[in-house]
Amino acid sequence: MKFLACFLFIILAFCSCKEEFQHFETEIEGTKLKITLEQYNDSSYALVLMKNDQFHSKWELDYPVYRFDYGDITKDEIPEIAVGVIKTTRFDPNLDKRLFIFYITDDFYIRPLWLGSRVAQPLVDFQIKKEKIYTIEKELSGNFLVAEYAWKGFGLEFKRYIERELTLSKAKKLLKKT
Repeated sequence: MKFLACFLFIILAFCSCKEEFQHFETEIEGTKLKITLEQYNDSSYALVLMKNDQFHSKWELDYPVYRFDYGDITKDEIPEIAVGVIKTTRFDPNLDKRLFIFYITDDFYIRPLWLGSRVAQPLVDFQIKKEKIYTIEKELSGNFLVAEYAWKGFGLEFKRYIERELTLSKAKKLLKKT
């Protein structure tokens, strides 16, 4: 029964969030970079970095992906890549949404910056805006909250709750306008 519940969660999460993932382009010291998220099957993806229109590096993700975003959360003028994945962790055997953040090295390779297992509450969705990460998280009550995080050293630092005890539709609307 537990296997069936996990399987149904993966299918529902994947189908409800299936969308065309975007790509982003940036230029660092005269080098043109394009980062895309390529899907190989239902649960296998890769971040691909093109340097001056030629393949340069990739980072494989063997998990379903529900969100792909980017922004300069470390405030170093080079955007980081945020990927929402669905997986278990060593310390949390529940199949859940997680947040991974990647950076681009000086020699233009994709490397993990933070492979987060959790934020304060169970993660529902996120977005990056103006060097901050905004999340929708599920409250213990079953309602939802919108929170703000910032990068600090080696991880995310909770800044504030934007609003708590929301319905999911209100939380999504608030996330969009934050």
